[in-house]
Amino acid sequence: MLKKIIRMQFLLVLFQVVLLLGVSGCSKEKALSPTSQMQADLVKPSQTSSETSNTTGSPSYQKPIEVPVLYYHSVLLEEGNKVRMPPDQFEAQMIYLRDKGYESVSLGQLYQALYKGGDLPAKPVVITFDDGYEDNYTIAFPILKKYGFTASVFVVSSYINGEGFMSEPQLKELIANGWEIEGHTVSHPYLTQMDKHTVINELKHSKEQLEKVLGQPVNFFAYPYGDYNVDVAQAVKDTGYLMAFTTERGWVNPNLDEWHLQRVYCFTDMGLNEFSRRLQDPNY
Repeated sequence: MLKKIIRMQFLLVLFQVVLLLGVSGCSKEKALSPTSQMQADLVKPSQTSSETSNTTGSPSYQKPIEVPVLYYHSVLLEEGNKVRMPPDQFEAQMIYLRDKGYESVSLGQLYQALYKGGDLPAKPVVITFDDGYEDNYTIAFPILKKYGFTASVFVVSSYINGEGFMSEPQLKELIANGWEIEGHTVSHPYLTQMDKHTVINELKHSKEQLEKVLGQPVNFFAYPYGDYNVDVAQAVKDTGYLMAFTTERGWVNPNLDEWHLQRVYCFTDMGLNEFSRRLQDPNY
C-alpha cells in the first residue's frame, strides 16, 4: 500500500514537471515572436528605402528652356530705314554671338525642344528674317556662313522672284546650306482685317506654293506686322502649321503656346550694347 502511495506521488510530481516544461516552452515561443516581428519590421524599412532610392534617385538639374529668337528684315545700308540693318552692324552682332558661345538652332529643333522633349545646345539662338529680301541671300548668308550660323526666313510667297526679293534657286541654295524657308502669307496683309475665308486662303495657298517650290514641308509661320487675334491664330493652327511667331518682345519658353511665340527684334539703331542686353534678359 505504501509503495502504491509513493508511486502515485512520484507520478504526480512527474506530471507537474512535464506541465511546467510545457508552459515554459510556450512562454519561450511567445517571447520569440515579438523579436521575429521586430526583425521583420527592421527589414521592411530597409527594403523600402532601397526601392525609393533606385526609383527617384537625385534628379539631375535642368535649366528651364528659354531661347532668344532674333528677327531681322533686310541687311543693307540705307539711311533712315530701320528695317534695313547695315551689313557691318549685322556682322558685329554675329561676331558677338560667336565670341559668347552661341549656337544657332533651327525652328525644327526649337519645336522639338519646347514641346517634344528634344535637346538644345548650352547657348541656343534662333536667327530669323521676315519677308524674303534678296540681301538675305547676297549679304546675310555669307556673313552667317563665315561665323558658322544658319537662319530661317519667313517668305511672302508672292514676292518670290520679284525685284529685291529672293528667287527660287536662291531659296533652294539656302536650304541646301541648312537654312529653313517658312510661311509668311501670300501677300503680307493685316490678317485681322480680313474675313475668315480670305485669311485661310492667304495661309493655305502660301504654304502650298512654298512646299511646291521647295519640295519639302513648311511647318512654321510668322504673322505679317505681328498682327493676329484668336481667330487668326486658330486659322494658322487649322492650316497645319506647328508654330507661329509674333513681333511681341521676349524669349520663347514651353509655357507659351505654339501659335503665340515671341521674338527679339533687331533694328538699325539698337547698338551692340542693346543687342547684348536683349540676349541676357528674357524679359527685356
